[in-house]
Amino acid sequence: MLVEREKFAIVVTMTSYIQNRKIFNIAELQKIKVYENNEELVDLNKVCADIICKYKKIDMKPYIGNSIFVRKTVAQKLNKANNSLKKINPNYKLKVVYGYRHPVVQKKYFIKRKDIIRAQHPDLSEDELNAITHNFVAMPEVAGHVTGGAVDVTIVDDNGELDMGTNIADYTNTEVIKTFSKNISKIQAKNRKLLHDSLTQQNFAPFYGEWWHFSYGDREWAAFYGKKKSLYSLLDFKKNKPFL
Repeated sequence: MLVEREKFAIVVTMTSYIQNRKIFNIAELQKIKVYENNEELVDLNKVCADIICKYKKIDMKPYIGNSIFVRKTVAQKLNKANNSLKKINPNYKLKVVYGYRHPVVQKKYFIKRKDIIRAQHPDLSEDELNAITHNFVAMPEVAGHVTGGAVDVTIVDDNGELDMGTNIADYTNTEVIKTFSKNISKIQAKNRKLLHDSLTQQNFAPFYGEWWHFSYGDREWAAFYGKKKSLYSLLDFKKNKPFL
């Protein structure tokens, strides 16, 4: 009975956050305890043959070449989500453009954005700067990509990527990239919902500040599903280097 109650509580929490389109701040994510279950990272290009895995950036090339790595369970869930899309339209498939990000790269992006905001708002405190910067680039301490649990993903068909209103990682308009932005067309909203639903059905947590970002096992995921601790922690991983 206790297990059933816990499952019910998780479903209620998730449903509430989907309805409220909750975006967690740093303070909320820091409350989640960090745990590491030692699950391996896998090469998404090799274990997800029917999913397009191709970087749009080259920042991870020095660490893992052209391979996109994620945790094993993340890969399994992506495969299941991809299969569910094909039941809707046999021409649909997922396209993943980013997975694991080395902490050094994450820190570099965070500091760069933070310095820009600091120059624009010199009176802000460090905590305020961190909080605002986190809205654009996740603070390394609570980031999902550094755990191998987060992906940047979209849907493609025979004609290319479905119209989501913006390209992945296009921060020209931070309102438009929000999952449920009111400044997009009905077709774009429908496509975003299709991506959202296919991944949340596999227990991925959406980040509603970016329509393309989903995670499993990180602190964002734990917060979204009402869990007290994460499954994954920050990793220092390089290709051909022993895991952990």
